[in-house]
Amino acid sequence: MAEIYERVEFESEGVTLRGRLYRPVGVVGDVPVVIMAHGFSVLAAWLDDWATDFAQSGFAVLLFDHRNFGDSDGEPRYGFDNLLQIRGYRDAISFLETQHGIDQQKIAVWGESATSLVAQFIGVFDDRVRAVIAFTPVCGNTKTVFDTTPEKFDWLRENWSSLDLSTTPVRELAVRMCRLHEGEGPVIVDGNAAVSYTTRMRKKYIGDWSNQVFVLQRKLEAQFNEQRLPAKYLKVPTLFVIATDDEVPVCELVTNRRCFESIEAPKQLLEITGGHFGLAYQGTEPYRQTLSATITFLRGAFSEK
Repeated sequence: MAEIYERVEFESEGVTLRGRLYRPVGVVGDVPVVIMAHGFSVLAAWLDDWATDFAQSGFAVLLFDHRNFGDSDGEPRYGFDNLLQIRGYRDAISFLETQHGIDQQKIAVWGESATSLVAQFIGVFDDRVRAVIAFTPVCGNTKTVFDTTPEKFDWLRENWSSLDLSTTPVRELAVRMCRLHEGEGPVIVDGNAAVSYTTRMRKKYIGDWSNQVFVLQRKLEAQFNEQRLPAKYLKVPTLFVIATDDEVPVCELVTNRRCFESIEAPKQLLEITGGHFGLAYQGTEPYRQTLSATITFLRGAFSEK
């Protein structure tokens, strides 16, 4: 089955977000949809293989750049903002409600790495979401303290969509995605695998990628980047794909497994090898294994009453 995509855009918190809407060709009627956005500082285009493979399997896909990245608008450029990314997913869902050929009762959200956290939050906050997929999730490390009371999460759930950010000062923390000699600040993902990944992807895909990132921080009663928080509150089918040899410190294997175990909803766990960036490379065994498991998961999740 072939696939096509059209360029689309939608509004979110006063800026325009842009991406691609993939549709399976030759399918009559409304189809399930997967909403995808890129991890930390990369670009939506770098996920084209995944979006194409999902479309070839019969799913529509909305793949978009987060605010401040890639083709999307927003300032500061390369500004990483967990809360506004969650709201971006909210507005992506609302955009899909205006599109023909989409089954509004079969919406999945997908996230990788840092965006796996965003996908989990929106999976809890927005009742329109029917399934959550988290690739190489960011759940913390052995020093991560898991909450035993719900106060923080209750505050996040109450304020995620309505909190007026215009009155909350923002601090910009300059960091670098990987150990390239571009940008300033500490390196978020150290090691050769991150350098190799970004080097290969920026050669394969032309786009506005930057190793320089600004993490946007606000003083709130609770934070939307607290990695261990959302998993235990998920109520929809959830797939975790964990790399047992993930080299990113905040993707520590024991803690990722602990996050998965805390999920009370129907859940599936796939453990792979290949490191944090192994799923970027189409045709490899981790990619093929994960694609098959994800398609099976989606079909099962969407068949549930």
